[in-house]
Amino acid sequence: MTELATILQLEKPDILIRQLEQAGYAFAVWKKPGDEDIRTFISLKEVTQLESFQLDDLEAGFLINAYSDNHPIKPFHIAADLIIHSNEIAVAPNVSDSQIDAFKERIKDTRLIKNKGNNPKNEDTFNSFEQSVSKAIAEIKKGTFEKVVLSRYRDETLPDNFSSWSFFQTICEKYTNAFCSISHIPGKGLWIGATPELMISDNSERFKTVSLAGTKPLSDGQPLSEIAWTQKEIEEQAMVSRYVINCFKKIRLREFHEHGPKTVKAGSLAHLKTEFIVNYEEVQFEELADQMLELLHPTSAVCGMPIDQTKPWIQQEEQYDREFYSGFLGPVNFENSTDLYVNLRCMKMINGNVRFFAGAGITEDSDPHKEYEETEMKMNILKSKLL
Repeated sequence: MTELATILQLEKPDILIRQLEQAGYAFAVWKKPGDEDIRTFISLKEVTQLESFQLDDLEAGFLINAYSDNHPIKPFHIAADLIIHSNEIAVAPNVSDSQIDAFKERIKDTRLIKNKGNNPKNEDTFNSFEQSVSKAIAEIKKGTFEKVVLSRYRDETLPDNFSSWSFFQTICEKYTNAFCSISHIPGKGLWIGATPELMISDNSERFKTVSLAGTKPLSDGQPLSEIAWTQKEIEEQAMVSRYVINCFKKIRLREFHEHGPKTVKAGSLAHLKTEFIVNYEEVQFEELADQMLELLHPTSAVCGMPIDQTKPWIQQEEQYDREFYSGFLGPVNFENSTDLYVNLRCMKMINGNVRFFAGAGITEDSDPHKEYEETEMKMNILKSKLL
């Protein structure tokens, strides 16, 4: 492993990330909320989308699923063929010597070429987004749906001195309670994010999911107890909680514990959060994680209620592909746990450009201009760390 470690330059993770990206390998770098350990998974196999699977049957790795892939979900699986942790590298037992040799040669031949951005021109989304919010409010008042989540994006050129690793370190330090990650699938771009929202967590002891909604700016040192939530934000969070409970009802699961809502910190933002926990000592439920993942994605926090009405309406109104934004991602079957998160507070980098994403939950009480300002605030959180 000494030669492999030398080739990969583990002491220079920024170069390693550029090597893997330009050599066309799928990989993921990630850190769990409240944890300081950073791990890297590298797949030596060609990555394909899973069509029919059970979570427990998957080899250890990293899943990433697009927003639009649901019923059925079709995640990409980045196998943990190589695992890097604390400048040490481990090879999965099923990896052959020939795979390692081919990997070494491909990495050696990689030329680190920096892509120059093309100064993207953004359309004026100010008026169009506010108009979409106004349309959504009208549909809610008509009874078409209860709530809908509208999103937008902004493209910019990456700074010449941008380092994906340095940026990742910055968000890990700033957002200690977020799931921070870098992920790459050939042809899909390099994605970096710090999401505060858990989709599902499952191990031998318990299953857990959360409802997260409502957004307020949080000043440095401001106590969470000072945050005053409006009726609109409280109702928005309650809708997401009802959505989770309805998913439990669909699979006839009644033995769960509900904690919240409570105000939580996510960097410079505050949210309302409720936790739902199922203890396996109290209830035996095979394939609970599989069934809940299928039911939850996309959550009402990124799509709305009911999904059958909101998802096609969003697709028509937004007129762009969210791709992995508001999908889900995270490690699967690693250290006896599967932990998947909603892909929020993220950005996509490709060909020297960066695309920021943000969304806002629209209810009957929404104000179009305030919803636009919320999306600006969310996108500027990551953008500010680029400078």
